[in-house]
Amino acid sequence: MLSTSLLSTSLLSTLFLLIVSLPVFAEILASDYTQTRIGMVHSLDLANKTAVISGYRYSFTGIKGWDLPSVKMYGADYGAFELLRTDMKVRITYRLSKKSRVVVALRQVSDETPLGIPDDIE
Repeated sequence: MLSTSLLSTSLLSTLFLLIVSLPVFAEILASDYTQTRIGMVHSLDLANKTAVISGYRYSFTGIKGWDLPSVKMYGADYGAFELLRTDMKVRITYRLSKKSRVVVALRQVSDETPLGIPDDIE
């Protein structure tokens, strides 16, 4: 009887450790459609992966928590959230959620690009 109890405790402990050690991906409830804007970066929060762009808070954590957005720098096919700087102009595609705008893709644009809705969007 004692060995069965010990085995059960051991199995429960192992199961608990497996569950605790799994990565946690919090899915964000967001709209199903995307919107695109040209904006200017005002501030960055590297720890929380958020940015304020033209007065709106954007999250760079992805909709599912692991699907990070595509970020590209001007004139390049690569980039990263950490390379963004204040006063940069960016073309940002996002989905709306209750707490922020969740970034799907971001590309730095030239300083001469007008802010607002891009010309190639109807």
